[in-house]
Amino acid sequence: MRLAFCLLLLLPSMAAATVFKCDDNGKVTYSATPCGDNAQRLPEADGDQPQQDQTGSTLTLYLRSDHSFRAPGSINSHPVEFVVDTGSSYTVISQRTAKAVGIRDCTSMGYSSTANGVVSNCVAIVPELSFGTFHLNNLMVTILPNLPADGLLGMDVLRRMKVEQRGDVMYISN
Repeated sequence: MRLAFCLLLLLPSMAAATVFKCDDNGKVTYSATPCGDNAQRLPEADGDQPQQDQTGSTLTLYLRSDHSFRAPGSINSHPVEFVVDTGSSYTVISQRTAKAVGIRDCTSMGYSSTANGVVSNCVAIVPELSFGTFHLNNLMVTILPNLPADGLLGMDVLRRMKVEQRGDVMYISN
């Protein structure tokens, strides 16, 4: 009886490790259970994927229906969602996010060339930025006034890590 109870407790954690991908007329869905007749089981953490290193710091991200990889994180302990943007030279946050996390002062003002043209910006120092199991202190970020996302993780952060993409899955590790 005790063994059966212990196995029941483990079932949710074992099920969470499996991810299925379904394509329903161009709408891609990821689920812990088969989400349709065309459900494709994504590889689990075995020989097909990078293993977690000794510190357990491999972050696995799945391509979303908007064709972006997003990582949950925080700035100054305030929850944010970052878009992983290998095309951005610098880490960027929205003006809305900067205000929410308590950034009041800019170290400099300038202009940034973005996909939507040239916009004014503000550069500031973020005391704490985290995503997955990664933590950075005193990071310089660019603040853009009309950025629709909370933030973009740019190459100034990503170049410090190993970033690997296999199909619709991205792995970020030390």
